[in-house]
Amino acid sequence: MISRLSGKLVEKAPPQIVIDVNGVGYEVDVSMQTFYLLPPPGETVQLYTQLVVREDAHLLFGFATAAERATFRQLVKVSGIGAKTALGILSAMSADELAQAVAQEDVKRLSSAPGIGKKTAERMVLELRGKLVPENTAAG
Repeated sequence: MISRLSGKLVEKAPPQIVIDVNGVGYEVDVSMQTFYLLPPPGETVQLYTQLVVREDAHLLFGFATAAERATFRQLVKVSGIGAKTALGILSAMSADELAQAVAQEDVKRLSSAPGIGKKTAERMVLELRGKLVPENTAAG
């Protein structure tokens, strides 16, 4: 498992970036939320990652925060949502916004994400309820 990458940002072309880590270039798919937080090429970047192994490919997904990665991991557990769809959802809304939409059972907001219809949004509410906690909800 590749948990984190730290290196020089070489290329930026949404949704993919390339990070040079000691001479090895890692191609990483990122959400638009993460993409907008990236520094310019040539600067150092650190991302939390999730490796997805499929029969035809090994795909590496990168996230600016551990909370975004945790949300991605929960999303891909929902029936009918794959890694690319989960990344699309996290491009359309932040992990906090997603957690709030699920908590409020806001099917309309959830179905506004690309590739998500009403039935999938309803399934998201059922399967993710209580599993997503907004980052900005501080205990104490």
